[in-house]
Amino acid sequence: MGGIAKINKGREDLRQPQAERPSTREVWMKDGDQIFATSIATGAENDPNLDDVYLYTFRVGNNWTNLIKDPSVDASSVPEDTYASHKFAFWAYVHNIIHTRKDSNGRIIPGSEDWVEIEGPAGKKIFREDVNDFKVVSLGFGRGDANWNQLVDVYNDWGSLDKGVMRLKRTGTGMLDTSYQIVATAKTEVIPDDKKAEVAELPKIKDYYMERYGNSIPTSDAPTAGDETTLF
Repeated sequence: MGGIAKINKGREDLRQPQAERPSTREVWMKDGDQIFATSIATGAENDPNLDDVYLYTFRVGNNWTNLIKDPSVDASSVPEDTYASHKFAFWAYVHNIIHTRKDSNGRIIPGSEDWVEIEGPAGKKIFREDVNDFKVVSLGFGRGDANWNQLVDVYNDWGSLDKGVMRLKRTGTGMLDTSYQIVATAKTEVIPDDKKAEVAELPKIKDYYMERYGNSIPTSDAPTAGDETTLF
């Protein structure tokens, strides 16, 4: 049910102080980025470290926010014409991310001062961000399930997703011209022994998304519609 009073109340509710949203554990790629990661998920049946979710992405005031689509979550704040993107997500130990530049939209990327400048193909300057931590890697399924099928190919090649280092690369800047590549590599990086104990403490993917996106708190680290290329 709509009406002026209900809408006014909704706007007032959004302006009230709200509990801080749990910090993000996800990695989001921009054009040219390459992630090198060892999957925690195996891809086996009922693997809690690999799951699919639906997310709404929309504006609240001047900020973007995400809200998980789930029967237990109140979606009354979501604009009527907002489409819920379908993603697959999995836990992985991200060794590093290769970036082609340290700025985005004319602004220096926060934290990029720690990136290591290295020489890329044909002597081109690129930057390595050493992550060395557990992150949630998420992508849209892609047109015709193109992204998902690449992950399945890695699973079929290895027999399990956690058998080596994967490379995920993004090419493009928007919804219509962006593509992803997911491939198995011959890299030999492994998860350090002192980090392996943390695996048991990682929440299930579904639990992570419910905690992180179970309410529509505006957040500055939510990807914008332009950055979020998993809307298909």
